[in-house]
Amino acid sequence: MRRIAFVCAAALACAPAAQPAWAQSFVASSLVGELAPSRVITVPKDKSVAFRLMGAAGEIVVAQPDIAEIVANTDRSVYVRGKALGTTNILIYDASHRLIEVIDVRVAQDIESLRTDLAAALPGETIRILPMANGVLLSGEVSTSSVAGRAKAIAERYAPGAVASDLTVRAAQQVMLEVRIIEASRSALKDFGVNTSVTNNSGIVFGSGTGLIGLNASQGTLALTTNVGPTSIEMVLRALEEKGVIRTLARPNLAAISGEEATFLAGGEFPYPVPTGQGDITIEFKPFGVTLKFTPVVQDGGLIRLKVSPEVSQLDTRQSLRLSGVEVPSLLVRRASTTIELKDGETFAIAGLFQQDYANTVRQIPWAGDVPILGALFRSSRWKKQETELLILVTPRLTTAAQSRGLSPDPFRGSTEPSAIDLILNGMAMDRPMTPAGPSYPTVN
Repeated sequence: MRRIAFVCAAALACAPAAQPAWAQSFVASSLVGELAPSRVITVPKDKSVAFRLMGAAGEIVVAQPDIAEIVANTDRSVYVRGKALGTTNILIYDASHRLIEVIDVRVAQDIESLRTDLAAALPGETIRILPMANGVLLSGEVSTSSVAGRAKAIAERYAPGAVASDLTVRAAQQVMLEVRIIEASRSALKDFGVNTSVTNNSGIVFGSGTGLIGLNASQGTLALTTNVGPTSIEMVLRALEEKGVIRTLARPNLAAISGEEATFLAGGEFPYPVPTGQGDITIEFKPFGVTLKFTPVVQDGGLIRLKVSPEVSQLDTRQSLRLSGVEVPSLLVRRASTTIELKDGETFAIAGLFQQDYANTVRQIPWAGDVPILGALFRSSRWKKQETELLILVTPRLTTAAQSRGLSPDPFRGSTEPSAIDLILNGMAMDRPMTPAGPSYPTVN
């Protein structure tokens, strides 16, 4: 048997005489027109594949031995072992140092093992696997988006962080999300204050209190004025009591394809200054109102995995900040985030977002306000209580694009523009009231 000499790239670098000999041999073969046949082979990483050569080999050169390793059985068959992901080539010379073959070696992921695992885990699914750029490309058509997600997760075990998915879902399912956001706010305020003013012609003046502590105008005022000789006495009692209930209801409805995020905002954006240095100021905008973000994923069996993040915010001028001469309001925020699984039409609630604020303030003349009964004439009192509760109801529904369009009512259907006489004389904005047409949204109980 003819002896085969193996030359690696590292050995060529250490021996200067060997590198020019290999280069001259390859260039000479090209110049005389003896172009060697070439082929491309793919070898799984950490595995060996046997190949038969086109002729008897006398010398084998591996361009990058760190990527592929060659083991010869005979002068006509070799084993190629993939050591690292990448590409290299193998030059086959005969005993006369004539180039007889060039083999391009591509060391890739273990595609066959991955294909076997995917077929076992996802039977009946048509998934094509291609090696690409030291990674894996998945393509084909699958039944559901959850199958596509599981296929990618399995491929990640073979190529962590190097999996590209071009899988399409045979019947892409849309999810209609019905959200009801209810916020109830109850507030109570009591403000009580006494003004006392004593004036004498001799120049002696005495004053007590400034009335109400807050900035609200008094709802009731009782004044008493009298004179005792040259002394004038004036006493004013001011009182205020406020009670209120605010109920806010938002009903956003969004549709999104399984696996894609949808965002909804009903509110606005307020400007606020941002210093940029050297006295320059830029204006940026921050949104507020009712915000909803959700990402649905349709699972097998009709389950819907839902990641939902609702948020309710409003401007608060009581805790504003003055920046560069501009009054910037703060935000009162109610926020929640969760991931759950529901069936079509099931409802889940986010409750318990309850907040209670209580504050009281007393202003008085030192010592005089501590006198029992009469001390009330020398002090002002303020008592405030506020309660806020937020309730969020979410109902996902499976739908298609055609069904989503059918759920969209036209608020101007059934109404016409008013004539000039109706607008001027009768003050009519519409000839008929605006009544939404089309299917109504389901009611959340």
